[in-house]
Amino acid sequence: MEPPIGEQHFANTMDAPNGLLILSENSGHLFFIYDYTKAKFSYLNPAFKTFFGINKVALHPNGLLLAVHPDDKNYLLEKLAGLCASTSAKQEIECRFILDQQERSLLINAQFNGTIITGLAQDITLYKENIEILHQHGNKKNSILNILAHDLAGPIGTIRNFYDLIKREYMGSEYDTLQGHLNRIKMISESCTRLIRDFVNQEFLESAGAGLLKRRVDLAEKLFEMVREYQSMDLGVSFVSNCDHQIVFVEIDLDKFLQVIQNLISNSLKFTPAGGTITINLQQQQHQVILSVADTGIGIPEKYHHTLFDKFTEARRNGLHGEHSTGLGMSIIKTIVEWHGGTISFESKENKGTIFNIALPVNNS
Repeated sequence: MEPPIGEQHFANTMDAPNGLLILSENSGHLFFIYDYTKAKFSYLNPAFKTFFGINKVALHPNGLLLAVHPDDKNYLLEKLAGLCASTSAKQEIECRFILDQQERSLLINAQFNGTIITGLAQDITLYKENIEILHQHGNKKNSILNILAHDLAGPIGTIRNFYDLIKREYMGSEYDTLQGHLNRIKMISESCTRLIRDFVNQEFLESAGAGLLKRRVDLAEKLFEMVREYQSMDLGVSFVSNCDHQIVFVEIDLDKFLQVIQNLISNSLKFTPAGGTITINLQQQQHQVILSVADTGIGIPEKYHHTLFDKFTEARRNGLHGEHSTGLGMSIIKTIVEWHGGTISFESKENKGTIFNIALPVNNS
């Protein structure tokens, strides 16, 4: 008995053993073959039909296109156009669909050979939901780390200053017992300062050290969430966010890129006096997005401008509350931005504040 037309086309197109067809038929992933010359699907495996509810959605590609999330439709068409522009192209596409009034997400790997598009898709809906929860907890954790570094470093630095003051006043006196207590205060305060500094630095270094995993993300939404987290804390500094589009999609490693923004905000907190303002702006242009972190702080002396992004730069300075700097942060920030195909620059004048600008390509996959 001859297999159905779609299955025969599958075997002939792929020149593969029957085992591959059996694997596809029993897989939980979605497999499809689209005949570009005839503008129709020649094979859909059961998982594909189940995901889309083939009884409800037409087999014609226009029928499936109706299920694509409105915000993803142009993106998907652009990706498919790029795929079909070459006879040996591959694309990884992350796309959302609205099915039975619910949002579902697919990660699609497709290849074009000049006449046929073959594709394997994975339902990543639950994965995306779990990652979103982790990101929300990550944002809260990073905000708390910055608050610890900002709020605790000041009081501990004050304790250290009182130690120096009392030691000078009672130098050479008979207060040996007091001197012993003072030495212990000094040791504890310095230990706490090192603990905070090492913890924050290690968190950033570990995040930067892992491999890059880019996904399509609404950056505007993530920035608003981050700013809301800071606004809920009493840091003595105002936080403002501006975006010229409600939705701004970019392809980034979200964990690493948010860590870059967190580190820029942390630097602004170090050098912005109480009552100042930190502003995060996001602008979408035709081929890139521009993200800026601006503060009303003390600025960066001009003599440090040309070495700011160097490792162990001489531009490293303690913050207004004694926060320590290793000089590695800006170098790592620049590296992560460049991994994303972007650039980073800054403008700063002493006592006039600082603005860091990050330019990211819209499609950098």
